[in-house]
Amino acid sequence: MSRLEKLRNITTLNDCAKLLGYKPQSFSYILYRIPDNNKYIEFEILKRNGDTRKIKAPTEKLKLLQRRLADLLNWCYEEIYNKDKERSLSHGFRKNHSIFTNAKQHKNKRYVFNIDLKDFFPSINFGRVRGFFIKNHHFALNTKIATLIAQIACYNNELPQGSPCSPIISNFIGNLLDIRMVNLAKSVNCTYSRYVDDLTFSTNKKDFPPELAIMQKDNDWIIGNSLKKEIEKVGFIVNDKKISMQYRTSRQVTTGLVVNKKVNIKKEYYRKTRSMCYELFKTGQFYIDKNTQDDIEVDNNNIGKLNKLEGILSFIYKIKRPYDNRKPQKRRNNGTSMTKLYRSFLFYKNFSLTAMPLIITEGKTDIIYLKTALKNLANHYNEFVEIKNDITDFKIKFFNMSKNFRDVFAISKGTSGLKNLMDLYKKNNKKYKVERKNNPVIILIDNDDGSNEIKKVLKKEGQDCGSFYYFTKNLYVLLVSNRKNRAIENLFDEDTLKMKINGKVFGRAENIDPEKEYGKIVFAEKVVRENQKKINFDGFKEVFDNLKMIINDYQSRIPK
Repeated sequence: MSRLEKLRNITTLNDCAKLLGYKPQSFSYILYRIPDNNKYIEFEILKRNGDTRKIKAPTEKLKLLQRRLADLLNWCYEEIYNKDKERSLSHGFRKNHSIFTNAKQHKNKRYVFNIDLKDFFPSINFGRVRGFFIKNHHFALNTKIATLIAQIACYNNELPQGSPCSPIISNFIGNLLDIRMVNLAKSVNCTYSRYVDDLTFSTNKKDFPPELAIMQKDNDWIIGNSLKKEIEKVGFIVNDKKISMQYRTSRQVTTGLVVNKKVNIKKEYYRKTRSMCYELFKTGQFYIDKNTQDDIEVDNNNIGKLNKLEGILSFIYKIKRPYDNRKPQKRRNNGTSMTKLYRSFLFYKNFSLTAMPLIITEGKTDIIYLKTALKNLANHYNEFVEIKNDITDFKIKFFNMSKNFRDVFAISKGTSGLKNLMDLYKKNNKKYKVERKNNPVIILIDNDDGSNEIKKVLKKEGQDCGSFYYFTKNLYVLLVSNRKNRAIENLFDEDTLKMKINGKVFGRAENIDPEKEYGKIVFAEKVVRENQKKINFDGFKEVFDNLKMIINDYQSRIPK
């Protein structure tokens, strides 16, 4: 039974509580026993244009309940409106949708017309939410359940800005608007899309349809009567201060992205981001102008936060990436200017600025092995891990090589990707101000045929230090064992390696027989992690002893 069907079938408070993962008493307490004035924290944030936005953030217990309701409704939304994202009307707060997919609908058009809805969330009140879930044919909920949903979601008779379930409920209510808008747009040969409260219409017609917008004197445009009436029929109001018509001969922008020929970032936005990166690389910090960059967190001295700058670089990269894919393979691998900038930032943040020794492994299962081994050998390696009151505090860091990281660096998974990372590490000549340069970065690889390419590079370009190799800057390479034909799994004892799961044995080959064997992920989770107190981890001591020697070696290389 789908989640939508389960929601349609419930009729009581107890049913609703169970569906959302609550005991009825706890559910009732949050809804009816906590006073309304203790359910939300209200504050204002300053927008770039000088206006303020009122945020009503739910307190912890209510927020969790709202998050569970939001998750349920998001599943229902995708079940109901699971269409090709290229044809979607609403692009806000949806999986696989973004300002990019919204803007893409309007690229290379003669006219691009943008309007903004006034008080979008607050205009959706308790009655509208309750009535929607009762009357909508996809839901047709029991009146008791519709009332409960409205009680969870609404505050002071409106959807609060700051609640986890306001976005998804606004999408349901907004769908009524979208249907009217797309029908009107089609009748006058225009394209329509919506991103939250931003509505966009575009066309290649010689004259823009007066049903949608009318030009007054001095090239001033007002909303057309037909469009205004259709919006007001579903309970929304146009913000007359935010109406804009953009022509092909000038820059056309939709939800902050340029759409003239292709979807792109504003040039000045990229330039400011690039300047902040260069300032960071040169001085170790960067300053921002809050009047022009309202999406970067700053402290009282306008010093930007590193994680926010990374978010902006990721955003720009994802917008530009689809068009970079069309460039020749060699240029994609070497990197466009944006890719090189993002790559330099990731080098700085992950490798030059690491606050503790950093371990890079061939795969995610290796990290599980190493962390579990350290926890069980904590008494031997207190410089790497400390356990107090059942809380584990690692003093070395394990690098999680994400899909996005591999894409930026144009490297593949496994050993071949690590070899490429070593090459890029050596070629990266960016001058950084390194505040915590007393920590090495260690690549840990198996000592088997799969690592032959790396071993060839190490013999040619690395410095053999006996149990490990020094490669360049703060980068080292360590084999899991000095003995040949040893993978990291060989560090476990035979009893662990022979452990059966559901009658299957551990298959270490790349292609396993799923009828008889289980793979590395199952071994890491079901064998190593779940049986860690029974496993002998002495085989990992060689790795950790060598890590200590690497740290000491790097300390000796740092200029005093």
